[in-house]
Amino acid sequence: MGTAAPQLAVATSTDTMSRRALRIVTHARAIATTSTSASASGASVERSNAVLPNIQGKVIKTIITAVDHRNGIAIADTGVRTAATYKLAELDGDVAIGDVVEARVKWMNNPMGELDLEVKGLRAERERESIWRELISARDSGTVVKGRLLNAVNGGYAVGIAGVIAFLPMRAYRGRKPPTTVEAALREAKETGKKPESPVIGDLLGFKILKMTASGESYRNIVVSGPLGGGSADRRGEVKRRERDARSWSASASKATTTDAPESAAP
Repeated sequence: MGTAAPQLAVATSTDTMSRRALRIVTHARAIATTSTSASASGASVERSNAVLPNIQGKVIKTIITAVDHRNGIAIADTGVRTAATYKLAELDGDVAIGDVVEARVKWMNNPMGELDLEVKGLRAERERESIWRELISARDSGTVVKGRLLNAVNGGYAVGIAGVIAFLPMRAYRGRKPPTTVEAALREAKETGKKPESPVIGDLLGFKILKMTASGESYRNIVVSGPLGGGSADRRGEVKRRERDARSWSASASKATTTDAPESAAP
C-alpha cells in the first residue's frame, strides 16, 4: 500500500501534462489554420524584404497574420525576423488577415532586440514625397509653379509652394517694387487711381525653381525666382477677358438671330 500512492500521483501528473500538451498543439493548429490565407503573401514578403542589405529608414511591406480587436492590436509578418505588432488605432482603416500594411523601419534593433516599425503618419510622409518629386520635375523642366508670398526674411522673402516653404532671395526677385500688403495696395489704388505695381503678399503668383537640396527628412531647401505673373492683376485680366468674350458672343448671337428672322410679307 505504501508504493501505490506515489504511483497514482505520478500517473495523475502525467495525464495532466498530456492534456496541457494536447491543448497547446490544438491552439497551434488553430493559429496555423487562421493564418493559412496569408502564408503565400508572407513568403513573398520574406523574399522581398530579407534580400535588402539595410532596411533601416526604409518602407517595407508586411502581411497581417492576426487581428485582436479586444486588445486593439494586429500581428504582421515582416519577412525579416520576428513578427511586428501594430496598434489598430495607428492603422489606416480596418485591417483583416492577409492585408498588406506598409511600415517604415525606425530601428533594426530596439532596446528589446526587436525590429521597430512605425505606421503612424506614413500617408502624410508619402504625400510629402510625392510633392517633392513633382517639384523636382518642375525644376528640371523649367515649369512655372504657383506659390504665395508669405513674409520678408533675412536676405529675401519666404514663399509657400504646395505646403513647402521656399526662399526667394533679393537677387532673384523680379517684381517692379517690393511686395506690399492688401491694405497698402488698396490705399495706393484709392489715392492714385491706378493698380499697384507691387505684388501683394498672399496672392497666388508664379515662380521658377532654381535649386533644391535635401538632407534627410528634417532639412529640405528650395530656392526660387519670381514672381512671374499671377496675383490680383492676372485675376482682373482674366475677368476682363471673360467679359469681352461674353460681349462678343452676345453680339454674334444677336446678329445670327437677325439674319435668320423671316422677311415680312409686302403689303
